[in-house]
Amino acid sequence: MDKLNKRQKQLLLILIILAVIFSAVVFLIPFPKGGTFFIAYFSELIALAAQIPIFKLAFDNAEELRSKVLGFPVFRVGYLYLGVQTIATLLLFVLGCLPGFPVWLSAVICLLILGASGICSITADISRTEVESIEVAAKRDTSFMLSLRTRSENLIHRTEDADLKKKLEKLAEKFRYSDPVSSPEISETEDLLSKAFSRLEAAVNGNDTTLAESLCREVSIALDDRNTACKNNKH
Repeated sequence: MDKLNKRQKQLLLILIILAVIFSAVVFLIPFPKGGTFFIAYFSELIALAAQIPIFKLAFDNAEELRSKVLGFPVFRVGYLYLGVQTIATLLLFVLGCLPGFPVWLSAVICLLILGASGICSITADISRTEVESIEVAAKRDTSFMLSLRTRSENLIHRTEDADLKKKLEKLAEKFRYSDPVSSPEISETEDLLSKAFSRLEAAVNGNDTTLAESLCREVSIALDDRNTACKNNKH
């Protein structure tokens, strides 16, 4: 069993204090100590204890701030479960005073609350995982074009030739307004674009102005082909 971290120890301490206070109060109040009472009592203790695993589910594997924020819906299910169970527990204490109140109904109510909270916690965690997966995929799918966009803007400052600088500025603008999302279907076209751009970089860095101006047109054509392929792939 993993050791509890500082936050979990603090939460555990709070839950223990609440459990002690709750137990002391309900046993001091002269409720009839029948089946309904003990079902409601132990269900409340289970709801308190469940906050630790729900807290771990919500925040333990969250490294980045956004992941922690996305964990709050899971944590919210936990304290809503505790709140609903507390209301049900108090209500069952009162109903347990009524003669003939069925014990089985108390058990069904508490089990339904427990089951619903468990399902909601798992569903919320699945939703959080899916959102993170989509964001990771989106970040990965745009990395190629974002890299070329940055590299094209950097090339502008690597030449003093006015004509070449103007062509590089137009090319950088073209990259800036291109669809940033890549896909496996256009990987071959993007590979050609990448190779053409690498040749352009080499020409600019080597101060070969004539070749660089020629390669600007080649990169522009390769970028048009890539954007066309990207557009056609979406239909």
